[in-house]
Amino acid sequence: MSGQTSLQNTSEPTKMRFNITEDKIITADLISIPLSKLKLDPKNVRFKHIEELMTDQQLEETIWKESDTKSLLKEIRYSQGLSEQPLVKKISDSEYVVKEGNRRTVCLRKLKEDIASRKEENIPIEKIDTVQCIVLPEDVDDPAIALYLARIHVSGKKPWSAANQGAHVYDLIKKFDYDWSEIAKSINVSKNTINQMVKAYDATMEYHEKYPDDERWLHRYSHFLELYKRRGLKDWAEEPKNLEQFRKWIFEGKIPMAIQVRKLEKIILEDRIAYQAMQNGAAILEAEEKMKESKKAKLAATSEDVDLQVQNFVQFMRNIPRNKMHEISKDKEQLQKMESLHNEFGRLLGDIKKLD
Repeated sequence: MSGQTSLQNTSEPTKMRFNITEDKIITADLISIPLSKLKLDPKNVRFKHIEELMTDQQLEETIWKESDTKSLLKEIRYSQGLSEQPLVKKISDSEYVVKEGNRRTVCLRKLKEDIASRKEENIPIEKIDTVQCIVLPEDVDDPAIALYLARIHVSGKKPWSAANQGAHVYDLIKKFDYDWSEIAKSINVSKNTINQMVKAYDATMEYHEKYPDDERWLHRYSHFLELYKRRGLKDWAEEPKNLEQFRKWIFEGKIPMAIQVRKLEKIILEDRIAYQAMQNGAAILEAEEKMKESKKAKLAATSEDVDLQVQNFVQFMRNIPRNKMHEISKDKEQLQKMESLHNEFGRLLGDIKKLD
């Protein structure tokens, strides 16, 4: 719903026009609503990993536990109100579901409690309750709202966590049947990125089915996203047994942080010993140490090899037969090769001297 325009009318609520797509434009009302009528959205993406719909009280308690909520409350307390209106949808005359602004609504509730208990005495209740809200028309459909939320929280100014972004894009395709190209244009994200997000979320759901005891399963989404961002790892994961190995590493804590997945590409593709170590139960940092040791050994072997090659070359030059030298002197092609070798050796010697 980008491109907002206010339409002023003194006898009616302020109107706000939203362009969802080039073909879909809706008009919403700007209305002040009592805080008690605002209900939290149990279908909010932050609760997607919870199978049963929670009550309004449970939703409030869950949101209040998040550290960002307490930080936001301090901002609202300082400004004595909201700087951005919640986006709500009317369910009945006594109930409006908050589609955008659930955290803000929880903060207002807490602030209202503090005012009522006189814990907060500097903010008039009128600044907190009622709440000016953008009220969507009752006939606006869920796919339209979902696309708008993606524009704000996937590619917009208030990004959700990676897992919530992935879950939402997944729903746009699987639940609301949006075309990949339409999503890419609407939220300004490449189709390749959308593909990575969908594959990563699919893999996260499979992980949850395989390891239901992992209570932080949704947070593993970032591991899978890192996996599918890298061509080498993505191709490796196409083999089912490899993907199962990756899931097992995550569950067993062998790759504690998602960012460490980036180390895995070199381990798998470049170092057989380090890769074997992980297959035998080593954690990724242990495998990385083995890879470093392996590189040091290779460098040492290369250094010895250079010394040997130089000795052989010097010996060869000193022992060229005289008749062979005479033969080369009459062969233009051979002379050119010798001159090229001389020039290359001169450049190498110059580079070595610069390092001194």
